[in-house]
Amino acid sequence: MLQSKYISGPALFFITAAVTLTLFFELWRFLFILALNEKAAGVPPGVLLKAFVIGLRFDFSITSYIVLPLFILSVIPFIDIQRNRFVRSFISYLFIVLTAAAFFLHLVDIEFTRAFYARLNDFLFYWGGAPLAVIPHLWNVLSAIVYTVLFVIVLAVFIRLVKLLLNKTVIDRPRSPFWINLAYLPLVLVIFGLGARGRLAEEPMRWGMAYFSQYDFANLAALNPVYTFTLDAFYNRREKVETEKLMAEINNDRAESTARELLGMPPNSEDNRLIRPVRFEPPNDNPPNVILIIMESFGATKIGALDNRFPYDLTPQFDSLAVHGTLFTNFYSCGERTFACLAAALYGSPPGYGKLIVKQVPGENHLQGLPSILKNYGYQTSCFVTTDPHFDNMHGFLMSNGVMKVYSMYDIGEDKALSWMGVPDHVMFDFAYKKLRQKNNRPFFATLLTASNHGPWLLPEVDFGRLPDSVEDAHKLNAFKYSDWALGRFVDQISNDTAFDNTLIVITADNGSPYKQKNDLEITHYQIPLLILSTDGDFKKVCDSARTASRLGSQLDILATVMGLLRLDYDNYSFGKDLFDTSYTGTDFAHFVERDLIGHIENCFFLINRLHGKESLYKLPDDSTDLSDSLRDMVEEHKRKSEAIFQTAYHNMKRPLR
Repeated sequence: MLQSKYISGPALFFITAAVTLTLFFELWRFLFILALNEKAAGVPPGVLLKAFVIGLRFDFSITSYIVLPLFILSVIPFIDIQRNRFVRSFISYLFIVLTAAAFFLHLVDIEFTRAFYARLNDFLFYWGGAPLAVIPHLWNVLSAIVYTVLFVIVLAVFIRLVKLLLNKTVIDRPRSPFWINLAYLPLVLVIFGLGARGRLAEEPMRWGMAYFSQYDFANLAALNPVYTFTLDAFYNRREKVETEKLMAEINNDRAESTARELLGMPPNSEDNRLIRPVRFEPPNDNPPNVILIIMESFGATKIGALDNRFPYDLTPQFDSLAVHGTLFTNFYSCGERTFACLAAALYGSPPGYGKLIVKQVPGENHLQGLPSILKNYGYQTSCFVTTDPHFDNMHGFLMSNGVMKVYSMYDIGEDKALSWMGVPDHVMFDFAYKKLRQKNNRPFFATLLTASNHGPWLLPEVDFGRLPDSVEDAHKLNAFKYSDWALGRFVDQISNDTAFDNTLIVITADNGSPYKQKNDLEITHYQIPLLILSTDGDFKKVCDSARTASRLGSQLDILATVMGLLRLDYDNYSFGKDLFDTSYTGTDFAHFVERDLIGHIENCFFLINRLHGKESLYKLPDDSTDLSDSLRDMVEEHKRKSEAIFQTAYHNMKRPLR
């Protein structure tokens, strides 16, 4: 059958060659694990075996990118590889050269991972100030010889197999008519096109899909270093160049000392990050569970207990909950998108410019936050989302920074999804409630992300007191009211269940609800709630005694505030403060970023720092009268501080934790 001239020789060759190359990438994964066996210690064999299975997707993606253009060249009518010896030689040699380059990256990656505990990335270009300068430092003379021999052997075996496949599928077979080759073209395009993309869903494959377990080494092993290197060094290159250029333009050599001043730290320190050891006397021997609920677009402008600007009661549940806890009324998000909230609320890291922090290749982040800190204290750490967990690479970002399990619509049930935003909020809440009940023998930290209050604003048929369709923007207002209903229903469930005794509940939003936009950095887009509740009856009294509900804060402060309530020792790498700490010597501020605009709020003044334009300054609550011309000294002072946070946060991402 395979000798039939009606089977395309080029298609047969490249499909079998692709399978062979993918298996060789699996061989490199085996060599990677073997060489780094000390890091694999403690990882169950079954988990390591699954890394090979998960890694097939990444391996075949790289294979597809290599093979697909070569196949297209090989079937050009009348000069295809069956008829033209020169073209056959050129394409086969090019295939081998590309494969050799891929194998070399796998080789370098072994010691790179040993040194930096990250798969190969563009640090290869930056270390020591020159491209590839890091390579000589990875190997001594003996190891260089061993690795060279290994590389030559693996490549030689591969070349031999490729030549054998070429003979069997092209040279020694009956020549296929050119129209047969073209007829096979759509099939091969589909195979390698889907292989390169990695999945059928709307979002293409992300590196976060390799994070399938609680074992960091197994997750790293599932990745392909050619994938991580090309993604980091080339695909995202433009954003990195633009960011470096912007940082050079700001050129504030006092940025870090200014940031330290804002955070109440000594101006000089040997630490390479803004680290503040926090210790409690006495420490808490029975810390509570923590549930962090991040409500989609749950802005202050629609919340009755804050600043409702609509003639409707949209948040009866939230308003009733606020009576039983501490509601911070002067609180801000750090960005307009959920990824900025995740970085800020969980890790106290301000959003930056250029490549999203959630999409950075693992090993660049080095984030210390609530998931990683509490995981080290024995907490089960998890996150619940309503939609595709790989949107904006949330899954990979969270799993590589302390979250042990991410539950999504694929776990809850895709059949329950109403739109691309996934399942309704109350369905996600019900699923989270059942899952968290099963963990009452161990403390847990859970993050719950809602999404129903987002376009296309499709809602389930439940009774939450809908506004009539005749109301302007009824679909959006009803989505807001539904999300409030789902929140209240969930909090009521856990408040009346003894399995959730001693549980801290933190409710906030990813961003606000913009109202009648007046500026390019509309402040209402960042005004959000922070409500802290507890199933412990003493919590309200403790919070009331602090009298801090009107204190200026932002998502950057959530980490330190939660850790202060837990009273667990930790090292604070964040840009935030404990909102209940009245002895704090730093400055209360809010900081948010959108594109090349930085918002900075301090002492009731709101600065819009346009990095490529003129600044504006407002005295809150008035955000319509620009005072920047009359208060130039204050503008310059706030500008210096806003850029200090912006720059220091960016440079911290390039530095390892202590």
